[in-house]
Amino acid sequence: MSTIIRRKVFHHDNVVNIDNELKELGLRQLYDAESKSFSYLIWDKETEEAVLIDPVRNQVSRDVIVCTNLKLMYAINTHVHEDHISGAALLKKKIKGLKSVISKASGADADEYIEDGDEIHFGKRHIVAIATPGHTSGCMSFLLDDGKAVITGDTLSLGGVDYNIVQECGGSVWSLCDSIFHKLFHLPDSCVVLPGHDNGTGTHSTIEKVRNELSALCGNTTEDFVDFMDCPSRTPAQVPPKKNICIACNKKDGVEPFYVRCLRDKIKNRWGVFG
Repeated sequence: MSTIIRRKVFHHDNVVNIDNELKELGLRQLYDAESKSFSYLIWDKETEEAVLIDPVRNQVSRDVIVCTNLKLMYAINTHVHEDHISGAALLKKKIKGLKSVISKASGADADEYIEDGDEIHFGKRHIVAIATPGHTSGCMSFLLDDGKAVITGDTLSLGGVDYNIVQECGGSVWSLCDSIFHKLFHLPDSCVVLPGHDNGTGTHSTIEKVRNELSALCGNTTEDFVDFMDCPSRTPAQVPPKKNICIACNKKDGVEPFYVRCLRDKIKNRWGVFG
């Protein structure tokens, strides 16, 4: 039986590297080439109940096939995405009983809302929600029940690059600092980091490696990080071409608001494309 349990305490122990153990852990990393986004499928081997973190609408057909032999219980978004439309709404049409989940702080629509320390249970497994605001006000990271890995969405970026703030969604550089330095960097060094995007530096890393990369790039303190983010010479993250449309849809659980549908139809009728 799948449930969301309200907790205010979580533990980080029994952490090991999982480079060669993803399948044994019941975890699969999925990829969307257009947005360079990672989704994560996690399942309980015994009950075959599963959750899908950060589904992408363009990949719903693939995700349905991947989940053929699983009981997908929750489609979970780490935050309101700016670079792709969530697949949650479309998945719910195709998979009976599926519920969408997002943080209460995001202000977005969903079937279930979570807060810091809550546990999402599926079968005999669970993941723990860690509030990591900064990129947006409602960002969540998810620690696996065995503590071996953490899915960080857009809060941690591998290689020390591509950190950005989505001000339209309440993002704050100081909140991001707090989330990185006072929450995620307090996880054990060997905890595997599973990021939200492929920025060309790898598909996963560890807390120790990410901390060292960021330290070499900008220093060891929150003040150093803020200075780094505000530095005029820093190459800013590229603005997604459909940013405003993605945010509008994702605030509605991946459903296109009426004005977005009208805009899309107008563009299609005039130019035959929707960009």
